[in-house]
Amino acid sequence: MHARGDFRYLQPKGEEPWLGILAGISTDDGAQAWRYFPENLMGKALVDYLSGAIQGGQADNATLVYGGNPHLFPYKHNEGQFQVLVPLHNATFAFQPDWPALQNLNIELNFLNDGLWMKTDSVALGGVTASNLTANIPDYSKEKLLIDADIKGPGKAVGPYFDGTPLKESLAATLDQLQLDGDVNARLHLDIPLDGEMTTAKGDVRLQNNSLFIKPLNSTLTNLNGQFSFVNGNLKSEPLNATWFNQPINIDFSTTEGEKAYQVAVNMNASWQPSRMGVLPRQIESAVGGAVDWRGKVGIELPYHAGARYNVDITGDLKNISSQLPAPLDKKAGQPLPMKINVAGGLNSFDLTGIAGGTNHFNSRWLLNRKLTLDRAIWTTDSRSTPPLPEQAGVELNLPPLDGAEWLALFQKGVGQNANDVVQIPQTITARTPALTLGGQTWNNLSIVSQPAANGTKVEAQGREINGTLTMRDHAPWQAAIRYLYYNPATAKAKEPSASTPPLNNASRVDFSGWPDLQLRCAECWLWGQKYGRIDR
Repeated sequence: MHARGDFRYLQPKGEEPWLGILAGISTDDGAQAWRYFPENLMGKALVDYLSGAIQGGQADNATLVYGGNPHLFPYKHNEGQFQVLVPLHNATFAFQPDWPALQNLNIELNFLNDGLWMKTDSVALGGVTASNLTANIPDYSKEKLLIDADIKGPGKAVGPYFDGTPLKESLAATLDQLQLDGDVNARLHLDIPLDGEMTTAKGDVRLQNNSLFIKPLNSTLTNLNGQFSFVNGNLKSEPLNATWFNQPINIDFSTTEGEKAYQVAVNMNASWQPSRMGVLPRQIESAVGGAVDWRGKVGIELPYHAGARYNVDITGDLKNISSQLPAPLDKKAGQPLPMKINVAGGLNSFDLTGIAGGTNHFNSRWLLNRKLTLDRAIWTTDSRSTPPLPEQAGVELNLPPLDGAEWLALFQKGVGQNANDVVQIPQTITARTPALTLGGQTWNNLSIVSQPAANGTKVEAQGREINGTLTMRDHAPWQAAIRYLYYNPATAKAKEPSASTPPLNNASRVDFSGWPDLQLRCAECWLWGQKYGRIDR
């Protein structure tokens, strides 16, 4: 370091002394500046701090100005001046040992009386840019560094920056679960005690057409607009608006650092059209109209040393929804149909339960494998409480009377095609109904079980009119083993056949032309009122 200037010290008789210094300073290594800090004026702790913080850098035209009674330093009442102004280039400023250092920094250091004011136009903070950055120690005796900056950059780079700080388990953990994408603008304030106490980071983040990936829910919100503030890991948003499942949604959220876990709370409300969600088969979308107003609450718990847990509650009323689907999914607009949905789970699985209209209950368990997997589920249409899950993997449907022809026509339109491309469905399915109208006959107290078998699928049907098993083999003739069958289409009024009528919808004639080869064994068969006894074909 090189210094050149004037020095004067006056001690008039009977008057106060006066020290005057005016000097120009240059250095090729800002890290050596500590040698010239006035330790007796600044204090050893601050000198030690700045000695470790300022690493490298060059200054060509720094200035030192001192004027006043040195015994009155630090001139609390402006009765003197001590100032060192250092425009430092290519410096590194390690403001805290456990925070990433500011590198390649052009910063102005202004030592003024008992404080230090630093500012720079721009510096990189990880993958984002900080502009208008100031780093001030307003009062040496209080040993506190205050950093303020405007932040701009990709949202996905904000979390990784804090991952290398003492806020790794709070703010960084939050931003790992709530992952922002797209450019963000923020105001950052760091309150850094120089005595080793915990740093406080707070600020505001402004969002404009960003996206937010909610990691525990594996779901993304787009077109996110609004603002949220944070104090370390505690976040609180103003009302936000976004797009979710192709439709607008209103959101606000907050986070809290608990003793054992980090907690996230999200409130949501929206008016959605199910036909626009993009998750229903096209044939169902075209049969459903109207919109549903709903509200939701999401609670996410992130234990500091374990996996995430979450709980989602959604309430609404399907009053304005109309459905032209077959019963029991048919509905006229204007009929109240309150519904509640709950999702509770973790990183590997979740349980989804629901109730609609007071008597329709649904219970299911989903596995978060590489492909979303429905492990087991049960639906009841006439119950007072949520039924327990099936003991084995599979789906159980306890249904009201059904029109089988209408449902077959819907499936013939391809409503069930490609379902396994999105969700893995269980191969074991059980359906029960007090009455199924199909093939011109009502099948009473019917239970149908479909389950995988060797090289195919086995379907068992048991009811008042039938007791038998159909084995559908992949590369061999099908086998039907019927213990008894009573088929008399005269007991039900047949509907007018259509071009897409299924083979069992004609009451007087069954068309097997589209069926695969079939080996039929029937121990006791009644067909059209006639007893045929044993059939082996």
